Order: sequence, then structure tokens, then C-alpha cells
Amino acid sequence: MTIMIKKILLLFVFCSSLLEAQHTITGEMQPPGNFEWIVLYQLKGAKQDYIANTSIENGKFSFTIPKERPAGIYRMIYNLENQLFVDFIYDHEDISLVFDPKLPNQRIQFTQSKNNQIYQAYLRAIAVPQQQLDSLQVAYFKNPSAKKIEVTYAATKKQLDKIQHQYEEKSEGLLVSHFIKSSARYNAALPIKMPAVYLKSVKAHFFDHLDFNNSVLLNSTFISDRINDYIFYLNNSDDPSTLNKLREEAIDDVLAKIKSNQTLSRDIQEGLLYNFAQQQNVPLASHVLNYYIQLPKELQDPSFVNDIKGQLRTAVGNIAPNILWKENNTEKSLHKLYGSPYYLVVFWSSTCSHCLRELPILKEYLKGKNNIDVIAVGLENEESKKNWESQIKNYPNWTHIYGKNKWENRFARAYGVNATPSFYVLDGQKKILGKPDDVQELKVFFKEK
Repeated sequence: MTIMIKKILLLFVFCSSLLEAQHTITGEMQPPGNFEWIVLYQLKGAKQDYIANTSIENGKFSFTIPKERPAGIYRMIYNLENQLFVDFIYDHEDISLVFDPKLPNQRIQFTQSKNNQIYQAYLRAIAVPQQQLDSLQVAYFKNPSAKKIEVTYAATKKQLDKIQHQYEEKSEGLLVSHFIKSSARYNAALPIKMPAVYLKSVKAHFFDHLDFNNSVLLNSTFISDRINDYIFYLNNSDDPSTLNKLREEAIDDVLAKIKSNQTLSRDIQEGLLYNFAQQQNVPLASHVLNYYIQLPKELQDPSFVNDIKGQLRTAVGNIAPNILWKENNTEKSLHKLYGSPYYLVVFWSSTCSHCLRELPILKEYLKGKNNIDVIAVGLENEESKKNWESQIKNYPNWTHIYGKNKWENRFARAYGVNATPSFYVLDGQKKILGKPDDVQELKVFFKEK
């Protein structure tokens, strides 16, 4: 009997230690939506560290986080295609939340979690007086002699400063304190008369409360979000060349401020390069690339640089990089093809399931269209070559090129191909007219022609 009691007590102690050693995240979507799975990550700068995944049942889900998992910013992704996710602070406490899955950042409530509840309350409390200050500043531009605006502005700023101080005190010792202190925004003691002077002041003080070496902030999107706000939202113009000049200057300012943290600088530069390459903004991408190649060699990613350079080479309006191949022992060249108003260069692979779905759709669409010649480059290796040779028989009217070495194929690298299928529409002179994501976009492109 005594032995049995001891076993029960030991079991109770063991279970209790397990309960103390881990925390739970419990969530509910309202309305539930049609989401089946949710994946949990920890943010680590520009990277995401996978933690776990679980199913969603009637909009409800739950995760268990082991004790050894560090505090930080965590992200739950439930729709990768549309980038739907929820970020939250984890500081070794149980967390419960309710949110609208279609508007996760706007409609979210933490029913349990001191850190997240304080942060939410802070953001709500600070928003109203800050909006009032901004409105008063705009009104002052129009009427810079209005004493009443000055008095109201000063009183509102005093209220805002008080709220900031209160929440900094309330969050002391918690992980959330890093974000509250860094969220403090500079506001002039009195409203400024001239818009240009005001903007200059905002830019000069934009990063006053931000520590670029704070490890908590670095392992979140906070710093990159602030930098993107500075570059993209404080610098605007309807004139494209003026806009590029303003953003070049903003990039120079940011990279000068963070130059002591080269890893952060690398991450910011890679984010900007990807962004500008997607926008096909060659001047700004080239500007950032000049910084990137000056980073220490161990921080540079040569394949990433080649990808970006390829995307810049294939910006709309440029002449497409040449492609060479042999046909019946005769040397062929994309640049020497003639006789067709349009050429469609397709990079694909016989091992790519998405390609195998898209290519038949493309074939069907091109039926009866004699004004589009297809140059299909199959990114393959020796193991997949036979499969490729079998597949191309389904498309006898296309020009097929064996792209050996798969992703390392020289033509794929020249075009900056990082996904298959990739489409490039060229005119008769081989100028790039468009880069549709799929056949559906290709149809829209030619419908507008």
C-alpha cells in the first residue's frame, strides 16, 4: 500500500513538473473560415524557425510550447498563398487569442497574455492623441498664426508623452517593453509652420528611440518594418525620377545608420533588392546592389546576386538574354529567330507538378495562334532527361531545349529564373514585353494587345 502511494505521489509530481515546463497557445478564429492547418514559427530576423503545426477544427486550435523554447516573437501562418498570419509576443506564459482570419492584424484580442494585452492596450491608447497631433499639425500648415492650435497641440503632446511614460513603466521587466520604448515617436514641442521643415524634422528624428543592435527587436520584423516605413512612406513623389532620387537618399541614410551591424545591413539590403527586382526598378536595385557587393564576402550570397542580376536583365523593355542550342547539328540562337510577331520563352521542368498542369493549358490556349512561337527550356538533370524527352512529344510545335544542370543552367541563371514555370513574352525584336506568372495572366496579356 505504501509503495502504491509513493508511486502515485511520484506520478503527481512528474505530471506537475510537465505542466510547469510548458505553455499553451490557444486560438479561435471568428468567423471560423475554411482553414484546415496552422503552422507555428519563431521569427529570427529575416528567417523563420519552424516549431510545430496543428489542425484547425471549427476555427479552434492549440499549440504546446516546451519550456526550452526561448522568448521572442512567434508567427502562426494559416494561409501561405495569401500570407495570412498572426504575430505575437511569447515570454513563457500561456496565451489565448481570438481573431478574424480575414483581418488578423485589425481584429485581434488577447484574452490571456500579459505582454500582448499590454501591447494592444498601448497601441490603442497612443493612437488617438497621435492622430490628434497629426491633424493639428496639418491645420497649422494652413493657419500658422492660430494660437488656439498651438495651445491644443501642446496639451495633446503632453497627454501623449504621459501615456508613453505610463506604458513604459507598466511594461518594465517584460519582453514587450522593448517594443513599447522603441515605438515612441518624435513630436516637436510646438507645431511647425512649413511642411518641408516638418518633414525634415520627422526624418531627422525617425530612429531616435530605435536600437539597431537590440537582439529582441532584431529577432522580429520591428526594425525592418520601421526601415521600410522610412524608405517607402516618408519619401513620395508623383514623378518617377524624383521618387527614385528620394528613395536613394533614404536608403543611403538607413545604411549609414546600421553600418555597424553588418548582418542587419545584409538582411535589409536583400529585402530591398528582392522588392526592387519584383518592381523591375532597375535604378534602385542597382543602387542597393552596389552596397551589397561591398559587404564582407562571407555575408554575400552569390546565387542571390545572380538571381537579382538575372531579374534586372529581364526587366520589361530590355532585350532578352540570348539562348543558344543545336537543332539537327545546326547552331541556333534566340536572337536570330525571325518571322513571328511574338516569342514566348518558357522555363519549365518535367519534375515540376505545376509545370505539368500549366503546359497542357498553354498548349490548348495556343491552338490556332500562329503569331506566337514557343521556346521551351526544360531545366533537367541526367536523372530526369528521359522523362523530359517523353514529355516534349506532347508539344511537337514548340522549340525544345534541354537545359542541363537544372537550376544552375546558364540560361536560367541569365534570366534569373527561381521558379518553374516562368514565362517571358518577347516581341519580334526579342524585347521583353511581359513576364506573366501563369497561363491565365498570359491570356490577359494578349487580350489587351
